[in-house]
Amino acid sequence: MAPSHPLTNARATERSRMRRSLRACAAVSLTVAVSLTTVGTAHAAPAKPSAASAQKELDKLNAKVDKIVDQCNKAQTELDAAKKRLKSVNAETAAEQVRYNQLHGRVVQLAADQYKTGTSDPATAVLASKNPDAALDQMSTFTHLASSRGQELTAFLASTQRLRRDQAEAQGTTQEVQQKVAKLKAQKTAVNQAIAKQKALLKKLGQATTAPKGKIGGSYTGPASGSARAALNYAYAQLGKPYISGGTGPEGYDCSGLTMMSWRAAGVSIPRVVPDQYNAVHHVAQSDVQPGDLIFLDGLGHVGMMVDSGRFIHAPRTGENVMISSVAGYWQGHLVGFGRP
Repeated sequence: MAPSHPLTNARATERSRMRRSLRACAAVSLTVAVSLTTVGTAHAAPAKPSAASAQKELDKLNAKVDKIVDQCNKAQTELDAAKKRLKSVNAETAAEQVRYNQLHGRVVQLAADQYKTGTSDPATAVLASKNPDAALDQMSTFTHLASSRGQELTAFLASTQRLRRDQAEAQGTTQEVQQKVAKLKAQKTAVNQAIAKQKALLKKLGQATTAPKGKIGGSYTGPASGSARAALNYAYAQLGKPYISGGTGPEGYDCSGLTMMSWRAAGVSIPRVVPDQYNAVHHVAQSDVQPGDLIFLDGLGHVGMMVDSGRFIHAPRTGENVMISSVAGYWQGHLVGFGRP
């Protein structure tokens, strides 16, 4: 057998080394590809949020909704008061307008009489011009006329001033009402958006987004007496009715709507919204709580009424009914204080 050539052996060795290198590169490439695929898959399918984290977010939203509803209710109360005031001011303005017109007619007659007798006074002509603004510009002349021509012109001057004052107040009140209407609409929009988000979270948790229908009403059998018992009797009669944003019954209630109406049934008036209710009651320690006392929660975003030393009746939130809950546990961690109407 012919001896092998050194060059041939070297080339064979080199080719063998290259094949091993290629195989190693291929193996590394495959490992990298698998790794990248795994990483890509991990990013494409992130872990789903836990029920606990979703519930925590839901609790935060519930507290936010309660406060927004309270703000909306307060704006509605202010709006109702502004409308009532506007109605009163408009009535006063209309009555003053009648008086003004009557007095103005007498001044016109006075001006006509002066013209006939040749004793016409420019100031009287200004008064007769049906321009209250021009009349008010003649204050020095008014003083002279009032002293020289008697009570009719004095009365006319007073009526002119009252009319202009009432008209200005009516215009200001109208603007106030319009601003409150716009604010109220914006707040209602915010409430509706928050409730929609809340319902979406409830669905994500597999929970119902509307309050389940069941038995309505109950009877209070505890030791409370007097107005506290009457308030609790009313509240118990609402058990099972749904939470309704802004609700004051009879179909459903929000938290402060339930406490307000319960105490109203007992002949005691308390404000509409939670912070105002908190400011209106006599504060008591938890150790001194009696049935009928109000319990304030969630940074004054929620309120209920105590039925005994450890439980309270309330309208919790969207998707739930008026119910009785224990103070211990979740609610104890959100406690603000207690108050007695």
